[in-house]
Amino acid sequence: MGFVTQLIMKRLILLMFPVVAIAVAAPDASEHKSREESIGQLWQESLTAETGGDAKIPLEKLGAFAKSGGDPYMVNLRAAWLNYSAQKYEEAIRYYVAAAKLQASALNPRLGLLNCAQAQSNVAAAATAAEAVIKIEPTNYRALMAVAWGAFQAKDYRRSGSAYLRVLTLYPEDLDAMSGAAWSAFYTGQKREARDGFRRLMSLSPDYTYARQGIAATLN
Repeated sequence: MGFVTQLIMKRLILLMFPVVAIAVAAPDASEHKSREESIGQLWQESLTAETGGDAKIPLEKLGAFAKSGGDPYMVNLRAAWLNYSAQKYEEAIRYYVAAAKLQASALNPRLGLLNCAQAQSNVAAAATAAEAVIKIEPTNYRALMAVAWGAFQAKDYRRSGSAYLRVLTLYPEDLDAMSGAAWSAFYTGQKREARDGFRRLMSLSPDYTYARQGIAATLN
Protein backbone atom coordinates (compact mmCIF):
# COMPACT_ATOMS: atom_id res chain seq x y z
CA MET A 1 0.00 0.00 0.00
CA GLY A 2 1.47 3.39 -1.06
CA PHE A 3 2.03 6.39 1.19
CA VAL A 4 -0.82 8.33 -0.44
CA THR A 5 -3.22 5.43 -0.06
CA GLN A 6 -2.32 5.03 3.63
CA LEU A 7 -2.90 8.74 4.22
CA ILE A 8 -6.33 8.58 2.60
CA MET A 9 -7.32 5.56 4.70
CA LYS A 10 -6.27 7.30 7.95
CA ARG A 11 -8.36 10.33 7.05
CA LEU A 12 -11.36 8.14 6.34
CA ILE A 13 -11.00 6.37 9.70
CA LEU A 14 -10.72 9.71 11.50
CA LEU A 15 -13.84 10.96 9.75
CA MET A 16 -15.75 7.84 10.80
CA PHE A 17 -15.04 8.26 14.54
CA PRO A 18 -17.57 11.09 15.14
CA VAL A 19 -20.26 9.13 13.30
CA VAL A 20 -19.64 6.05 15.40
CA ALA A 21 -19.62 8.13 18.60
CA ILE A 22 -22.93 9.77 17.68
CA ALA A 23 -24.50 6.39 16.88
CA VAL A 24 -23.44 4.96 20.24
CA ALA A 25 -24.58 8.00 22.23
CA ALA A 26 -27.96 8.40 20.45
CA PRO A 27 -30.80 7.45 22.84
CA ASP A 28 -33.36 4.82 21.91
CA ALA A 29 -36.45 6.77 20.79
CA SER A 30 -38.70 4.05 22.17
CA GLU A 31 -37.41 4.78 25.71
CA HIS A 32 -38.73 8.35 25.65
CA LYS A 33 -42.51 8.55 25.64
CA SER A 34 -44.38 11.68 24.74
CA ARG A 35 -46.51 13.42 27.38
CA GLU A 36 -49.64 12.05 25.76
CA GLU A 37 -48.26 8.49 25.78
CA SER A 38 -47.38 8.77 29.48
CA ILE A 39 -50.87 10.03 30.29
CA GLY A 40 -52.41 7.28 28.18
CA GLN A 41 -50.37 4.68 30.04
CA LEU A 42 -51.87 5.82 33.33
CA TRP A 43 -55.37 5.56 31.85
CA GLN A 44 -54.67 2.03 30.62
CA GLU A 45 -53.26 1.06 34.01
CA SER A 46 -56.49 2.24 35.64
CA LEU A 47 -58.53 0.15 33.21
CA THR A 48 -56.35 -2.93 33.73
CA ALA A 49 -56.43 -2.63 37.51
CA GLU A 50 -60.23 -2.71 37.48
CA THR A 51 -60.25 -6.39 36.62
CA GLY A 52 -59.21 -7.15 40.18
CA GLY A 53 -62.60 -6.00 41.48
CA ASP A 54 -61.11 -3.42 43.86
CA ALA A 55 -61.80 0.25 43.07
CA LYS A 56 -58.93 1.59 45.20
CA ILE A 57 -56.07 0.95 42.78
CA PRO A 58 -58.01 2.00 39.64
CA LEU A 59 -58.96 5.24 41.41
CA GLU A 60 -55.34 5.86 42.42
CA LYS A 61 -54.24 5.42 38.81
CA LEU A 62 -57.07 7.66 37.73
CA GLY A 63 -55.91 10.30 40.19
CA ALA A 64 -52.43 10.18 38.68
CA PHE A 65 -54.01 10.47 35.23
CA ALA A 66 -55.90 13.58 36.37
CA LYS A 67 -52.82 15.20 37.94
CA SER A 68 -50.85 14.57 34.75
CA GLY A 69 -53.37 16.55 32.71
CA GLY A 70 -55.84 13.86 31.72
CA ASP A 71 -59.22 14.83 30.24
CA PRO A 72 -61.44 16.11 33.12
CA TYR A 73 -64.62 14.71 31.57
CA MET A 74 -63.09 11.25 31.28
CA VAL A 75 -61.78 11.50 34.85
CA ASN A 76 -65.24 12.26 36.25
CA LEU A 77 -67.00 9.71 34.09
CA ARG A 78 -64.63 6.93 35.11
CA ALA A 79 -64.61 7.93 38.78
CA ALA A 80 -68.41 7.77 38.65
CA TRP A 81 -68.34 4.31 37.11
CA LEU A 82 -65.82 2.96 39.62
CA ASN A 83 -67.88 4.26 42.54
CA TYR A 84 -71.08 2.90 41.01
CA SER A 85 -69.44 -0.51 40.60
CA ALA A 86 -68.44 -0.36 44.27
CA GLN A 87 -72.07 0.53 45.17
CA LYS A 88 -71.00 3.95 46.43
CA TYR A 89 -73.95 5.58 44.74
CA GLU A 90 -73.77 9.04 46.29
CA GLU A 91 -70.14 9.42 45.21
CA ALA A 92 -71.03 8.08 41.78
CA ILE A 93 -73.85 10.61 41.46
CA ARG A 94 -71.49 13.45 42.36
CA TYR A 95 -69.06 12.48 39.62
CA TYR A 96 -71.79 11.82 37.03
CA VAL A 97 -73.20 15.30 37.69
CA ALA A 98 -69.73 16.81 37.25
CA ALA A 99 -69.24 14.91 33.99
CA ALA A 100 -72.64 16.04 32.71
CA LYS A 101 -71.73 19.67 33.40
CA LEU A 102 -68.51 19.29 31.43
CA GLN A 103 -70.28 17.77 28.41
CA ALA A 104 -73.80 19.13 28.09
CA SER A 105 -74.87 16.73 25.34
CA ALA A 106 -73.15 13.56 26.59
CA LEU A 107 -75.46 10.60 27.10
CA ASN A 108 -73.41 8.35 29.40
CA PRO A 109 -73.44 10.62 32.48
CA ARG A 110 -77.24 10.85 32.26
CA LEU A 111 -77.55 7.09 31.89
CA GLY A 112 -75.21 6.74 34.85
CA LEU A 113 -77.51 8.88 36.98
CA LEU A 114 -80.43 6.72 35.88
CA ASN A 115 -78.46 3.60 36.88
CA CYS A 116 -77.74 5.05 40.31
CA ALA A 117 -81.36 6.03 40.93
CA GLN A 118 -82.64 2.60 39.90
CA ALA A 119 -79.99 0.84 41.99
CA GLN A 120 -81.26 2.83 44.98
CA SER A 121 -84.90 2.03 44.05
CA ASN A 122 -85.57 5.77 43.90
CA VAL A 123 -88.43 5.94 41.40
CA ALA A 124 -88.76 9.72 41.43
CA ALA A 125 -85.02 10.30 40.91
CA ALA A 126 -85.02 7.68 38.15
CA ALA A 127 -87.83 9.50 36.36
CA THR A 128 -85.95 12.80 36.63
CA ALA A 129 -82.74 11.22 35.31
CA ALA A 130 -84.72 9.55 32.54
CA GLU A 131 -86.15 12.87 31.40
CA ALA A 132 -82.59 14.17 31.02
CA VAL A 133 -81.74 11.12 28.90
CA ILE A 134 -84.79 11.62 26.69
CA LYS A 135 -83.78 15.21 25.96
CA ILE A 136 -80.64 13.83 24.33
CA GLU A 137 -81.95 10.51 23.01
CA PRO A 138 -85.76 10.69 22.65
CA THR A 139 -86.14 7.00 21.78
CA ASN A 140 -84.11 5.54 24.64
CA TYR A 141 -86.14 2.56 25.87
CA ARG A 142 -84.92 2.45 29.47
CA ALA A 143 -85.53 6.15 29.94
CA LEU A 144 -89.00 6.06 28.42
CA MET A 145 -89.98 3.14 30.64
CA ALA A 146 -88.55 4.86 33.72
CA VAL A 147 -90.63 7.96 33.02
CA ALA A 148 -93.74 5.84 32.50
CA TRP A 149 -93.17 3.83 35.68
CA GLY A 150 -92.44 6.97 37.69
CA ALA A 151 -95.74 8.50 36.60
CA PHE A 152 -97.59 5.24 37.33
CA GLN A 153 -96.11 5.03 40.82
CA ALA A 154 -97.11 8.64 41.41
CA LYS A 155 -100.66 7.65 40.33
CA ASP A 156 -100.53 10.08 37.44
CA TYR A 157 -102.19 7.53 35.20
CA ARG A 158 -102.89 9.83 32.29
CA ARG A 159 -99.23 10.70 32.06
CA SER A 160 -98.13 7.08 32.53
CA GLY A 161 -100.60 5.94 29.87
CA SER A 162 -99.24 8.50 27.43
CA ALA A 163 -95.68 7.44 28.22
CA TYR A 164 -96.41 3.73 27.80
CA LEU A 165 -98.18 4.38 24.49
CA ARG A 166 -95.11 6.29 23.35
CA VAL A 167 -93.01 3.22 24.11
CA LEU A 168 -95.46 1.06 22.17
CA THR A 169 -95.19 3.26 19.08
CA LEU A 170 -91.46 2.46 19.06
CA TYR A 171 -91.61 -1.08 20.45
CA PRO A 172 -95.08 -2.52 19.65
CA GLU A 173 -93.96 -5.95 20.83
CA ASP A 174 -93.01 -4.85 24.35
CA LEU A 175 -95.09 -6.75 26.90
CA ASP A 176 -94.29 -4.52 29.86
CA ALA A 177 -95.41 -1.43 27.96
CA MET A 178 -98.62 -3.23 26.95
CA SER A 179 -99.36 -4.03 30.56
CA GLY A 180 -98.54 -0.52 31.73
CA ALA A 181 -100.70 1.06 29.04
CA ALA A 182 -103.60 -1.27 29.83
CA TRP A 183 -103.49 -0.60 33.59
CA SER A 184 -103.13 3.13 32.99
CA ALA A 185 -106.20 3.02 30.77
CA PHE A 186 -108.09 1.07 33.42
CA TYR A 187 -107.30 3.57 36.18
CA THR A 188 -108.41 6.46 34.00
CA GLY A 189 -111.77 4.80 33.37
CA GLN A 190 -111.04 3.61 29.81
CA LYS A 191 -112.21 0.05 30.38
CA ARG A 192 -112.63 -0.91 26.73
CA GLU A 193 -109.08 0.22 25.85
CA ALA A 194 -107.77 -1.53 28.96
CA ARG A 195 -109.59 -4.78 28.09
CA ASP A 196 -108.23 -4.74 24.54
CA GLY A 197 -104.74 -4.19 25.90
CA PHE A 198 -104.99 -7.03 28.41
CA ARG A 199 -106.42 -9.40 25.79
CA ARG A 200 -103.59 -8.62 23.40
CA LEU A 201 -101.14 -9.20 26.22
CA MET A 202 -102.78 -12.54 27.09
CA SER A 203 -102.66 -13.62 23.45
CA LEU A 204 -98.88 -13.19 23.48
CA SER A 205 -98.08 -14.24 27.06
CA PRO A 206 -100.93 -16.15 28.79
CA ASP A 207 -99.01 -16.28 32.08
CA TYR A 208 -98.06 -12.62 32.19
CA THR A 209 -98.39 -11.28 35.75
CA TYR A 210 -101.82 -9.76 36.50
CA ALA A 211 -102.98 -9.89 32.88
CA ARG A 212 -105.84 -12.23 33.73
CA GLN A 213 -106.78 -10.09 36.71
CA GLY A 214 -106.76 -7.06 34.45
CA ILE A 215 -109.30 -8.58 32.10
CA ALA A 216 -111.50 -9.60 35.04
CA ALA A 217 -111.30 -6.07 36.47
CA THR A 218 -112.52 -4.54 33.22
CA LEU A 219 -115.58 -6.79 33.21
CA ASN A 220 -116.84 -5.63 36.60
